[in-house]
Amino acid sequence: MRSYQSNDIRNVALVSHSRAGKTSLSEAILFNAGHITRLGRVDDGNTTSDFEPEEVSRGGSVQLSLLPYEWKNTKINLIDTPGYADFIGDVIAALKVADSAVLVICAASGIEVGADLMWNELSKRELPAMIVVNKMDRENAQYIGTLSSIREQFGRQCISIQMPIGSEADFAGVIDLISMKATGQDGKEKEIPSNLLEQAQTLRETMTETIAEVDDDLTMKYLEGEGLSEDELTAGLSKGVKAGTIVPVLATSALLNSGVESLMNGICNYLPSPNDRPPASCTDLLAKESLSLNLNVSSPLAAFVFKTSADPFVGKLSYFRVYSSSLQSDSQVWNSNKHTAERIAQLFTPRGKDQENVSQVSAGDIGAVAKLGTTNSGDTLCDKDHPLSIDNID
Repeated sequence: MRSYQSNDIRNVALVSHSRAGKTSLSEAILFNAGHITRLGRVDDGNTTSDFEPEEVSRGGSVQLSLLPYEWKNTKINLIDTPGYADFIGDVIAALKVADSAVLVICAASGIEVGADLMWNELSKRELPAMIVVNKMDRENAQYIGTLSSIREQFGRQCISIQMPIGSEADFAGVIDLISMKATGQDGKEKEIPSNLLEQAQTLRETMTETIAEVDDDLTMKYLEGEGLSEDELTAGLSKGVKAGTIVPVLATSALLNSGVESLMNGICNYLPSPNDRPPASCTDLLAKESLSLNLNVSSPLAAFVFKTSADPFVGKLSYFRVYSSSLQSDSQVWNSNKHTAERIAQLFTPRGKDQENVSQVSAGDIGAVAKLGTTNSGDTLCDKDHPLSIDNID
């Protein structure tokens, strides 16, 4: 995987109530991006993210898993998180380093307690988000009812930008409300079914009205009765999502891999890069003052370790996000929390249990390193002559 500038990176936490289909969704994403050659299944215990023996036996995630992939000349660091409240510590760790989130809701069961909890965590951190109504192929799946519950419980800023064609056994694809084009389960474009056209136009009108409110020029054009072009809708939606005033809602079936490519496009087009988010703050331990971290690679190094795990083959693994400068393989850094030097050997990008070696991890990106001596989760790695400390995970 090539090196990416911070503007072409998305750090996205995948969150939900348990059994909403996060892991299956991440599997479909990796398959579409070409990083895996076959779709694993949670029930078969062969998915990329659920690789620990405990996860395989439980049939669900018990820890976060980093799943980077490339799509549309963008690197997305997707962080699949556990749905069970018992393991919320890893969810909080993921949200600490994420710039945005995708909240997954089951179309059959609707908004459950865990989804409501996740929404509150996203709101507390003011993280831009998208919502995916998954499992549209399941019995009792309903999109419009779930959408109404989402808007009632989470706010009117949640708008549908996609509509399913049918549901349950009749689920046959999705309608893009921006382009007003339909896509079948085979990924090919098709005509919008005549019996769904009126409903699609109603949802599109709600979407257009909400998007028009993010920009004065769009508002005036909308109030004067002029239609907004596809480019204007896309640009307005991107602006609204990054500002947190719009939350797009999409429909998918992860098991059928239907609607997933639209989600992948939405992540690239609408969710923020590290450049679009407020700069992280830290404490300058020499000056004893707070400062904002600059994504520029020429700035002093600041990398935050958000997850520590044990690998049976390589030993202790430290997952980190670089907030300024870059971290190099075969280098030495300073742990400002432990006041000790650490030897950085080979850096790599993990994808589940697999690892891809990299020479450096630049500002805004996420990576991992093995066998650090004293470093644990919550520690800051920096330059010894410019010690910095990033606030620990709350």
